[in-house]
Amino acid sequence: MIREELSYLTVPIDVVLNHPRHVRQGDVGAITESLRDNGQYRPIVVQRSTGYVLAGNHTLKAARALGWKKIAVTYVECDDDRALRILLADNRTNDLATYDDSGLAELLKELADTETGLAGTMYDGDALDQLLSDIAETDFAGDTENAYTQKVAIPQYEIVGEEPAPTELVDLAKTRELHQAIEKSDLPLDVAEFLRLAAYRHARFNYRKIAEFYPHQPKEIQELMEQSVLVIIDADDAIAHGYATFQKTIDELIEDDRA
Repeated sequence: MIREELSYLTVPIDVVLNHPRHVRQGDVGAITESLRDNGQYRPIVVQRSTGYVLAGNHTLKAARALGWKKIAVTYVECDDDRALRILLADNRTNDLATYDDSGLAELLKELADTETGLAGTMYDGDALDQLLSDIAETDFAGDTENAYTQKVAIPQYEIVGEEPAPTELVDLAKTRELHQAIEKSDLPLDVAEFLRLAAYRHARFNYRKIAEFYPHQPKEIQELMEQSVLVIIDADDAIAHGYATFQKTIDELIEDDRA
């Protein structure tokens, strides 16, 4: 899907070519997902004299993978020497870019709370959790007062809003899509069962809503959520449930060193 505002820039996809000297290795699968969710929202850049793509080579590959017949293009007039410089500069500027991690986390948390969640951002709940964890570790490392403490800060789960519905806690859209494909296939039963189980890898948990759901629940449900490590109330329990085995190993090594 090419966004309507770019429709006047479209050309047949066969008239543009991936640059033969493009050396960047990109995630075409991720770009394909973005095009599927968001459409093409900026044109690729093409050298007019050769038809070679100078910026957007992986976007072109993803569009072809989706079966597109047209693509939005901006042409530039330049010789081959300048074309190579533009090709390299476009990739290099991306390499040099960095994130304001705290600002990124705030944006992702804001989108995670919307109806569509993180769809179309190339992030999922696990990536957001990892980002928040990295920020917390960086903040902790910079706290010289507590640099050597073994104390683990456990979040406090308190009611701050309405109780989310269970259906809001996890996005199973991709899992269901895979299950439907498996049901339509003629696979051996054991293979089909394995693939059905594997499809749950694509479940996206909304941990912000899980954190709000938890304090609303009776003790029995809370304990089951703790055992599943959907929330962490006690660090030792988290280790016992297999969530933090690496931390346990570190603690044991420290204890042996002290002995």
